[in-house]
Amino acid sequence: MNRPLVPEDVVKHARPAVYLYRAAAAHLRSFVTGATPTNAARSMFGDDRVTDLVIRAASSPAAISGTPGWAQSLAGVAIYDLIQSTVSLSAAADVIDRGLKLNMDGIAEHRVPGRVLNPAAAGQWIGEGTAAPVRALSFSNAAILRPRKLQVLTTYSRELAEHSNIENVVRQTLAEATGLALDLQMWSSDPGDATKPPGLFAGVTPITPTAGGGTNAMTGDLGNLFAALAAHSGGKTAVIIAALPQAVKLKLTAGPKFDYDIIASTALAPGTVAVLEVASFVSGFASTVEFSTSKVGTVHMEDTSPADIVSAGGTAAVPVKSLYQIDAIGLKTTPWATWGLRAAGHCQFLTGATW
Repeated sequence: MNRPLVPEDVVKHARPAVYLYRAAAAHLRSFVTGATPTNAARSMFGDDRVTDLVIRAASSPAAISGTPGWAQSLAGVAIYDLIQSTVSLSAAADVIDRGLKLNMDGIAEHRVPGRVLNPAAAGQWIGEGTAAPVRALSFSNAAILRPRKLQVLTTYSRELAEHSNIENVVRQTLAEATGLALDLQMWSSDPGDATKPPGLFAGVTPITPTAGGGTNAMTGDLGNLFAALAAHSGGKTAVIIAALPQAVKLKLTAGPKFDYDIIASTALAPGTVAVLEVASFVSGFASTVEFSTSKVGTVHMEDTSPADIVSAGGTAAVPVKSLYQIDAIGLKTTPWATWGLRAAGHCQFLTGATW
């Protein structure tokens, strides 16, 4: 069968995230047709070497040999472009897009040196022939990055998997799920563990909200949050992250000369407002994303706090669906991600805002 040929110049100019979405769609189509994901991708997208590389690299890192350099470059940044494509849906994605980004391929732990916050340690003026001072990298406040596995489970009907629009549907559903999952963990006080990175609020004492409501409380809260950042030599590159009601009120109140960006997050409880020094934020992602499909499983249809189908105490999760019974296909997408701050105190927050 003749396959459509995608010209190289067209492929090179597509957004890198497109190839991750295509790889996911190809896995779904593969499950329906019985073809390999690689062959399914070729029948759907033609001679798309980047999508082919994304699919093969997930199963074998050695699969990149012989692939053009431009294709390797696009595949390597596809995961970060996927995050960037969700900034309108996710405050975490927005912050990741603004901060320092590192490739975590093959790295179990990465200590990113802390920021230079003391002007005396930044450097010195010297005269001709004078020895220049040498500053050692600071690891006392380093960000310790340990990649953790983020699993995003989405289900699709067989009819949808067979449809020509499956790539667009996967793009939207996968972006939404990934962005919200990042938000839920990043904007939390969860200290993290062997399964997930720490929330940025972990170990931070919340600022006491200003009483009384109205504009006075709003300006009081912002002043206190930024004062807490300034106490740790931060604030110059700060952004404001707020629950949706507070974000809307801030944007309505802030004048045109207010130059701190305001980012809304639906993962934050109403009344929660935070400030983050973006220059201190660092994230790490593995460039390879794993995909797997199944229709024989039983899944708890819950995106916030999924539970065992039947707990040790005999309690059944609700609602539960059999993929086989409803003729649906489950797609499991697994990126590896982590994040941290290169300076202590560079994320401050409060809860229970009165405005």
